[in-house]
Amino acid sequence: MATVMFAGGAGALDLNLPPGAELVATEPAHPGDLSIAHGPFTAEAGFTTLARGIVQEFTWQVPDAATQSSAILAGAVSAQLDEQGYEIVFACADRACGGFDFRHALSVGEAPMMHVDLSDYRYIAAERVEETGERNHVAVMVSRGGRTAYLHLATITPPEVAPPPVTGSSRTPEQTAPVLSPTTSPRLIERLFATGAAALDDLNFQTGASELSGRNYPSLVTLAEFLAEEPARRVVLVGHTDAEGSLEGNIALSQARAEAVRRHLIDILGVSPDQVAAAGIGFLAPRAANDTDTGRQANRRVEVVLSTTD
Repeated sequence: MATVMFAGGAGALDLNLPPGAELVATEPAHPGDLSIAHGPFTAEAGFTTLARGIVQEFTWQVPDAATQSSAILAGAVSAQLDEQGYEIVFACADRACGGFDFRHALSVGEAPMMHVDLSDYRYIAAERVEETGERNHVAVMVSRGGRTAYLHLATITPPEVAPPPVTGSSRTPEQTAPVLSPTTSPRLIERLFATGAAALDDLNFQTGASELSGRNYPSLVTLAEFLAEEPARRVVLVGHTDAEGSLEGNIALSQARAEAVRRHLIDILGVSPDQVAAAGIGFLAPRAANDTDTGRQANRRVEVVLSTTD
């Protein structure tokens, strides 16, 4: 596990990276500024903001990362940032970011330590506002080259709080970041091809709530990777509810749940909006009786339906 530490009131940012991840380059902490993207590249208007403070940059390489796609690794980092109080202010994938122009307008590490494949990269910008009003910024670029994954991370902290250097830990990464493992991929994708639909069972919705209860969902990373492999693939996310409340209200709620999952795929995992649609059918297709808490929880779900064939 690699650990990036912030001092003082900013607390600590702990990132679980894949086994074998090696810190290959660092830029010592220094006062300065860094351009952070807040939207895709446009020639007409600025798409970056200038964050000032103590700047520090890190680059990792993950050799033999055949199972760690850019989408999986970026999704893992994004989920961990969210869990530690950071708001994802912008995220994008290669062509949707702006390709060549986007990449070369930002500081994302130097070759050969950092490699960015212009057709396969993910960018994340995040910030956390402390109780004092101070802002901590994080900018992440993830890409691949051959069998190696590359990750560049920049931090900008308030000028009066200098971050200590990166430290490494040999302890086994905790199971709080399962998105790093693609072990769910074969089962989900096999089910999708075999039956045309699969439940995204690791999603969590409370009764009456349309928002996801977190961002750490292996099934969504798996689905994002599946869609990224073939741009012609199309899916529909279908929301389902338990039977509490009216049919009309539950159809609206299930639609909102499907839309929330769609937004996560697009905003956090970089899926093309053209590849994923959303619909809701309320409690019309239960998979368990609604007279127990267990049954109602099982019925609050989103399923993915394959709408094209390979």
